[in-house]
Amino acid sequence: MRLHLYGHRLSQPCRAVETLLRELGAPYQWQEVDFANGATHEPWYAERVNAFQTVPTLIATHDDSERTHPALHIGESHAIMRYLCRTTASPAAADWYPGDRDPARAADIDQWLDWHHANIRRYDMFHHIMNLHLTLPMLKREIQTTLLKPLQDGLRPALAQLESRLARRTDTNDPSAYLCDDDAPSIADLAIACELYQIVAVGYRFDRFPAVQRWLDTLGERRHFRDVAEAVMAQGRTIQAEDGDYLDRATAFA
Repeated sequence: MRLHLYGHRLSQPCRAVETLLRELGAPYQWQEVDFANGATHEPWYAERVNAFQTVPTLIATHDDSERTHPALHIGESHAIMRYLCRTTASPAAADWYPGDRDPARAADIDQWLDWHHANIRRYDMFHHIMNLHLTLPMLKREIQTTLLKPLQDGLRPALAQLESRLARRTDTNDPSAYLCDDDAPSIADLAIACELYQIVAVGYRFDRFPAVQRWLDTLGERRHFRDVAEAVMAQGRTIQAEDGDYLDRATAFA
């Protein structure tokens, strides 16, 4: 099976999928898609790659000839990650998502994946942070006040729920607790952590939520997570160097 991943490393869901591929040791070909400049809406992508016109997309083929072996096209990062864990031969696949091998744990992971969309991804700040970074100085404080602050306010209750879940262990100084297991991360950890790491990259800290911060730090120490995140971390360093004092990093979550 040949795997082709279409995406961009400034996209949180794309990084989650690519990190999982590396964790599973699954060979893949990377196809960068310039979604910020509208590449997902171009006919070649919308008609031949993903009709949803989003990234990431995984295409799986049996060989190089799609006419002989029609390709399997999968959009939506959660669906892609479940598919990879069900079909990849890696012994680690069941740790990331067990599927029918452990229905109770799979259901626990599934509920956190569903929760992610309405409680973390819903308050994605990075799009507006990039707008603030690129816009004229006279508009920067307006973006912070009218666009970023409501997202920060909306994200705090979700962070509190995440904090409660991650702090469930008696010894909260042990950083090994993950969302659905004390010892091993799952695809739910990847999906949510990639979302929050996007704003860690521009200098936000979650000191008000210490279990969340420890969990992010622990995932950030994993080699594949760190390597795939390098592009967004580099972008974050540029933003931190150039944004002045417009972003509310000091008080938003610290």
